[in-house]
Amino acid sequence: MSLAQVLAELKKSISFKETTAAGDIVLVGMKEGLLYGVVLDITPNVKPEWWDVSFKLLIVPPVNLTWILRTPQMCGEIFTINGVEHFMIAIEMEHPPKLRPNTGKRPALSLIKKEKDT
Repeated sequence: MSLAQVLAELKKSISFKETTAAGDIVLVGMKEGLLYGVVLDITPNVKPEWWDVSFKLLIVPPVNLTWILRTPQMCGEIFTINGVEHFMIAIEMEHPPKLRPNTGKRPALSLIKKEKDT
């Protein structure tokens, strides 16, 4: 299966972001497999419209990398490094549900009858 086909299949079951920013969890795809990473920093490269994308691969031991990418390449476009296809795409992380503030009211559910131990 090509990397483009792998990415197309992943998009059916994983929500991806349209953009990538520092702090994002990314999925990094390459011939050897899929890895998770976290974007540490994105800074302009000396070449116009290119970015230095610093990230940490979440493997044991963690590995710090910096790739020079255009915006579409850090947002899911397949690109090559030394002739080998790769992709990077940020994962849409769901936010945990907000906790309800403590209003001092009793909960809606309460114990009505307690059976005695026998």
